[in-house]
Amino acid sequence: MSNIGETLFTWNEPLPGDQRSVEIEDDTLRDGLQGSFIRKPTVEEKAELIRMSAGIGARHAVLGFPASSPAEFSDSQRLLSVIADDDLPLMPWFLGRAVQEDLEPILRLRDHFGADVGAAFFIGTSPIRRYVEKWDMSQIMERITGTMEYLEKVGLPFSFSVEDASRTPPEELRAMVELAVQHSAYSIAVCDTVGESTPAGVHRLVGFVKSIIKDRGSDVKILWHGHNDRGLGLANSIAAVEVGADIVGGAFLGIGERSGNTALEQVIMYLYQNGVGNFDVKGLIPYLKKLSAATEFPIPVNMPLVGKQAFATCTGTHAAAVLKAADIGTDFEDYVFSSIPASKLGAVQDIGVGPTSGMANAKYVLEKGNMDSSEGTAEELLAYAKKQHRLLYEDEIIAWYKQHAAKGS
Repeated sequence: MSNIGETLFTWNEPLPGDQRSVEIEDDTLRDGLQGSFIRKPTVEEKAELIRMSAGIGARHAVLGFPASSPAEFSDSQRLLSVIADDDLPLMPWFLGRAVQEDLEPILRLRDHFGADVGAAFFIGTSPIRRYVEKWDMSQIMERITGTMEYLEKVGLPFSFSVEDASRTPPEELRAMVELAVQHSAYSIAVCDTVGESTPAGVHRLVGFVKSIIKDRGSDVKILWHGHNDRGLGLANSIAAVEVGADIVGGAFLGIGERSGNTALEQVIMYLYQNGVGNFDVKGLIPYLKKLSAATEFPIPVNMPLVGKQAFATCTGTHAAAVLKAADIGTDFEDYVFSSIPASKLGAVQDIGVGPTSGMANAKYVLEKGNMDSSEGTAEELLAYAKKQHRLLYEDEIIAWYKQHAAKGS
């Protein structure tokens, strides 16, 4: 049997056929940079990240809040130039509050750019936020209406972000969704601003918004924007896709305020493995390493897809199975002890030596390093590794081997 498909069984169900065109919005350079632990990249570092993001397959990107400062406006201009000069297949969006003074800089950017630029305006809507801010719902509705009318008048595509939508009651949410439909919004961003939702809640929330749009015969898109405060960012994004979200937003590496945004690379890999969209997943690891360097955010060793140990094992029985699978073919090597095909990402399933390792591990790392992999040497390496109480790194193995060889001579 040489066909991997004949050996892989899963309890998972494929996505419905009508969810084959889910798009990605990259919020890394706006929401992602709000994390207090993040270094702000230079504008040229941002430019390179935008190029790489578009190459991976992001089709929307929130690039900044141009009304917030002259420097932010200048960076926004530079990033628009990159998109134009490189002909990137990316729709640029800029944040603003539901006030005209925030939207006018976006209009100036559009006029400078000479092509579509989107305004992503937001306003808090949940009862708790309104109570704290002493906002009146009728005044909020007036501001939303006035903002949409202004954006329609100047011909600026807009996305309406319902901030804290996951804690906004249905009838109030209905009124705002109907306004967005009435004023031909490009999209409605359904925001789980504090990461409060569960997957079941997302099914109800996004399903509710979708039913209103469908009943009105509208083509307004639903954008799911989630945070990871309860560790449910990815699960909630999957739930949003399952129930009909058209666009999923997030930040690569899951960076952002508090516990961060949904990890966009994990959403992309989920969509890719479900045959949704057109993504170049081999661009993910180079991008994530670039982002880590630019933001000085260290990648945890066990982070999915990009962590040093994401595709590594040091357990003896597991390593033996990986090596046997490799003799059959790359597909088998990829899947026998992993659900992510490392080869599709330009990575490999790796084997190390540690306290739980067996002879297969020791022989493998010695052969990989062009060292003597005889039974005796492998046994001695294994005995040494078991005393270290952790995985041995390549430089440690080399140092051990040099000492071992020197003793032998």
